[in-house]
Amino acid sequence: MMKKHLLTFAVIFISLFSTQAQTRKENYEKIRAFKISFIAEKLNLTEQEADKFWPLYTTYDRKMISLHKEERYGIKHKIQRLGGIDNLTEEESKDIIYKIKSVSKEQYETKNNFYSQLATFLPYKKILMLEVAEHEFRKKLIKKLRGKKKP
Repeated sequence: MMKKHLLTFAVIFISLFSTQAQTRKENYEKIRAFKISFIAEKLNLTEQEADKFWPLYTTYDRKMISLHKEERYGIKHKIQRLGGIDNLTEEESKDIIYKIKSVSKEQYETKNNFYSQLATFLPYKKILMLEVAEHEFRKKLIKKLRGKKKP
């Protein structure tokens, strides 16, 4: 009887987490679609520009998201795993600072390389418009997310 209850609990628990993961993925896809639509509208790319832009942008965006996650969560988890900032040795702190600097440098180099590639087929004005559009999108998204959290 106890095994049956444990099995039922385990099935419910697992299905709850898989439902949450699916919901997160669906939310991520909605946000991504909204971002692409927003940027496309702001940049008003020609068909030839769009054919070159979107594959590059997708690769760039995924790389930047990956680096952000590494910086935000990987480093944070390392600090937690080592017992929090107060418990870090000087050497561990130094290693973490070097990791932060390394990720920041890679973010800079990724963006710099992306802009260089864009400059081969896009006018600089559109590259600047992309920078502004990404900033506006983040502001809109944050505003929308904050609005959802209010009762």
